[in-house]
Amino acid sequence: MVYKQRHMRASRWLLAAVAVATCVTATNLAAVMAPTASAAEATNVQATAQDACSAHIGLSGYSDALDGVQADGVEVGGLSSLAWDQTSGSYVSSLDNNGKTSARIWFIGGNLASPKITGSPIILKHADGTPYDGTNSDNEGLAVLPDGNFMVSSETEPSIRIYNRQGIQQQELAVPSRFDVAPAGEATDNLTLEGVSVSPAGHEVIASMEGSLSGDGVQGTSLIRRFLVYRDDQAGAAGQWKLTKQVAFNVADGAKGVSDIALLSDDSALVLQRSYNKTTGNDIILSKISAITTASDVSNVANLSSAPASDFVPATTLGDLVNCSTLNAPLKPGAVQKNPLMDNYEGLAITKQSGNIANVSLISDNNFNPTQTTRVLNLNVDTAVYESDTNQPDLMSILSGFSSLWQASNPFDSKNPSTFGVGVVKNAQILKENDDLTQAINNKAAEGSTSSTPSKQVQRALVDSDYELGETLPDSLGPVLGTYLNQGIAKNQLPLFTKLFMQTDASGYGVSTLGDYVSTSKPKKAYNHPRPYVDRTKGGYPAAGLETSVPIVKAPVWTSADGNEHDPSYNGMLTSGSFPSGHTTYATSGAVGLATLLPELAPEILARGSEAGNNRIVLGVHYPLDIIGGRMDGDAANAARWSDPEFVKDQLMPARAELVNYLTAQCKANGEGSTLAACITATKANGTNGYSNDFVDVVSKEAVTDRASAIKVYENRMTYGFSQVGTGVSALQKAASTSVANVPTGAENLLITTYPTLSSAQRREVLAMTALPVSDEPLQAESQGYYNLDLAAAMSSTVQLDSKGNVVKVIPGAAVPSVQNVSDNGGSNGGSNSGSNGGSAPTPAPTNSGNGGTPNASKTPTQINNAGGETASKPLASTGANVSLIAAIGALVLLIGGSLVLIRRHSQLFK
Repeated sequence: MVYKQRHMRASRWLLAAVAVATCVTATNLAAVMAPTASAAEATNVQATAQDACSAHIGLSGYSDALDGVQADGVEVGGLSSLAWDQTSGSYVSSLDNNGKTSARIWFIGGNLASPKITGSPIILKHADGTPYDGTNSDNEGLAVLPDGNFMVSSETEPSIRIYNRQGIQQQELAVPSRFDVAPAGEATDNLTLEGVSVSPAGHEVIASMEGSLSGDGVQGTSLIRRFLVYRDDQAGAAGQWKLTKQVAFNVADGAKGVSDIALLSDDSALVLQRSYNKTTGNDIILSKISAITTASDVSNVANLSSAPASDFVPATTLGDLVNCSTLNAPLKPGAVQKNPLMDNYEGLAITKQSGNIANVSLISDNNFNPTQTTRVLNLNVDTAVYESDTNQPDLMSILSGFSSLWQASNPFDSKNPSTFGVGVVKNAQILKENDDLTQAINNKAAEGSTSSTPSKQVQRALVDSDYELGETLPDSLGPVLGTYLNQGIAKNQLPLFTKLFMQTDASGYGVSTLGDYVSTSKPKKAYNHPRPYVDRTKGGYPAAGLETSVPIVKAPVWTSADGNEHDPSYNGMLTSGSFPSGHTTYATSGAVGLATLLPELAPEILARGSEAGNNRIVLGVHYPLDIIGGRMDGDAANAARWSDPEFVKDQLMPARAELVNYLTAQCKANGEGSTLAACITATKANGTNGYSNDFVDVVSKEAVTDRASAIKVYENRMTYGFSQVGTGVSALQKAASTSVANVPTGAENLLITTYPTLSSAQRREVLAMTALPVSDEPLQAESQGYYNLDLAAAMSSTVQLDSKGNVVKVIPGAAVPSVQNVSDNGGSNGGSNSGSNGGSAPTPAPTNSGNGGTPNASKTPTQINNAGGETASKPLASTGANVSLIAAIGALVLLIGGSLVLIRRHSQLFK
């Protein structure tokens, strides 16, 4: 297993106790008289915006307020369902079965952040008034119909019955005979109709099977489940619930059965699944199914185990809740749970929907077992499924040039440590340069360190090693705006930013949708290259005349002034591959992502990201080649996300609007300008009072003091000054290297917010004109153009267009990126707006067009493609004033955006 370190902060738990998080709410709540109830002191815990379970699932909090409660003369427990009852203004939950105790529905209040018994239960009865109990019903699913009646599914027969508000049975829906418990049918006792849900429109009901039918495979091993779909608006049967179809569903990996289902619409639903292991406890998995209305009707399919995939409803796993942050949840004596927040969650309710975001609550069935807990778990679920989620960049292909420098004999198998770091040196000259640069950068940074107190640069590197973009990114905005960003994060005022860059799960692994989008686990295992400080004999280094290990100076474990411990974790990475750097991939993903949200400060943000990557060399845990690989990974990750129109519309543009509006408000409140652009000018965040550091080394030979030096340092770290590898790049190839055709596919979409008035073809030309030339350096030839991609230059340029719209000159390093119109003979013919609210032109759609444009040779430090005269330009004007409007307009255009550039998804990030 590849090691990844993240410190869990004591301060996080303090924040969790006081932060105002997104909590479950309900409107139009009616007052309900509560019976006398008693229990131990209630435990209601709220989460922070950073607490998450997966990229799709964030935590709102949990409550144990119902655990052990006595009401109406009995213990409240065995709660296996959850639904909203508009009539009472309360959520309701049914008792599944408890011996001779009468079957009942409990009212648990309108606030699931602090649930409580709010009324006497409804006792469920036969039509003749005789109560049902645990001997003749096992009520697992519950839905409240538009007329206020209760629909309840029972596992015993199984059955789906409708009860009025006095609890008297009114009718029973038809259930196919093969769903009966064996021997009458093909179902297994206690594994039948576990869930039922009614759609928001009120005309569709879906009932879910917990287990499989024997005709579809062996119970316990088959993942196939059938769902029954009913409607009450069929021709000639209006108002009558008629079975219209069966749909097939495959249970998610790691789950054993379906616990509940909740319709998002007539066409989609959330499916709650679970499994239990006596040594690790529960896994609780949430999936989304879609296309219910068009899904195949499998009613007449006798055996689904041989059915084609097209017969199954499309499903996406949103996350396994065992990976949720634990929120320090208590565990009862004798209980076994890998994550103490987990229990036997059986009830599922969608408490609020806003677009793709659903507030979701789960309730656990304690089975009246003293080791289990009746708990309500509140989640924030992003139900949107994006093409870029499953189609990720092919990092192996982008990084493939490494094999010409060092060739692994085998991939690393974590179950067999002897497989680590075995290989052959293919280019001793480049690898010696790699070693020498590592030693020089590390040793220089360590100057002034003691055995207990590292130097200032090493301290900064240790903080970056924590893998927290919330620590790394803010100071890239300068001391003023950086402070505002820190405050916004701490106060949970930037939830969209947090989701993109800072979500973490129970283990501390990042699950943010952009910062943690790609995983380096696969290339690390495949390239299997040893780190600088380990014995590299098996890697062929001594045999090639190179050192057995690089003589680095190791950093001590260090506790910063805020009380947080920062551990370089050398021992944890002894069998963790060096190439590519996962920390650099993460830092670059975050830096490029933030730069696209705030192109006004892109060079500074990108330079800070490059510092975080370089800090891995400072600690001696990576080589420069690893850092280059990580930078290319992070660039590719952002290109993929920005090339997904739906992700841009739903996630990126709203996050930009949120961040710009927040920073603008802080600036206004402190008298620093009424727009973000004015604030940046006033605070000099893009000049002499922006991101800075005075650390220098053999690669970064000047301190970062302003925009020009930030760009220079960023560009130095793009290549680290390696020699050419000697593959013989011709002059013609070098001249063509910065042509539009060599710009990575989809990379033009990284400039959408910087130059919204430019077309995709024009943005590709900007990238081509600012790209590094091909120079036969290591990793370059196979990188698909990512090695050459100079975003710091491209995102800070004055772009000049001729009368036909051709890009004729690009001059990087401007205080404000802009677009100018110039005449063909060099004279001025007016300016063209650029920026987040650039005139009438909306934000362009992302595309993956790779054609068009004029090839250009190389760039100089001051300007590119010297042609044509200059004229006054209009910058990123009035940033913050109309960003919400532009985001909305852009969203419409993005829906019809061009082809997607997309790549393969990995479920967990290993660094």
